[in-house]
Amino acid sequence: MNLIINKKVKLIKWLRGDDFILQHVQSKKLITMDEYQKLKSISDPGTLITDLLDLMVQKGDRVCVGFLDLLNEDDVNEGSPELRDWIKSVKIPEIKADSQHSTQSSGSSVNITGSSGSSIGTPVIIDATINNLNINTQLTSGKTTDVMRNDRTQNSNPRNTDYQGFLKTNRSKLIDKVKVVDRIVDDLGLADEMAANVRAEKTDQAKMRKLLDYTTTKSAARRLFDALNEHAADVMEDLESA
Repeated sequence: MNLIINKKVKLIKWLRGDDFILQHVQSKKLITMDEYQKLKSISDPGTLITDLLDLMVQKGDRVCVGFLDLLNEDDVNEGSPELRDWIKSVKIPEIKADSQHSTQSSGSSVNITGSSGSSIGTPVIIDATINNLNINTQLTSGKTTDVMRNDRTQNSNPRNTDYQGFLKTNRSKLIDKVKVVDRIVDDLGLADEMAANVRAEKTDQAKMRKLLDYTTTKSAARRLFDALNEHAADVMEDLESA
């Protein structure tokens, strides 16, 4: 918590130019949907980052540690060399050890059973230190499409994937085949002007071309790759198996 407070002015300077920081924070579940909507409504970047940092501090040490972990990810700090240099020097593991909010659990198990025609999602475990985790899944009959698609998406998204290279190599095919660009835009959290420019195009091909033109960073490419797997899984499966 003190690290964020002491470095607050610098953090505001480093993060105010990041159009996707709010989406990163939400994806790590550091803020609620109501908090996300309230922050998203703030138009001034400096005020947005200031309020975000204040909220992180208010939420306590565990959330502050999660926020520092987030800043340590290459997708987040790639746009600010000063932020990257600083966060790499922070001893985050020691902060974790001092956290008063970490808990341990042992001897617990969870069984999830789905009847025919149902879908089962992966459970989310928070505020726990896990020494051993075993997940056994048995599929009998019913809808397995969502489970199989999620598994394929996760396996195709290792952190060392060259997302920008994939999008560049398959640019023409993506422009030609992807027909759900508006739904993809909904998931990307683009700046209002960018989203409006994409939606203003008259054809799906033109929209996809504009969206690819806006995808200029590693983090943006990764988000688009994930959204394509979610909304155009058939196209991505064909491209990845080619």
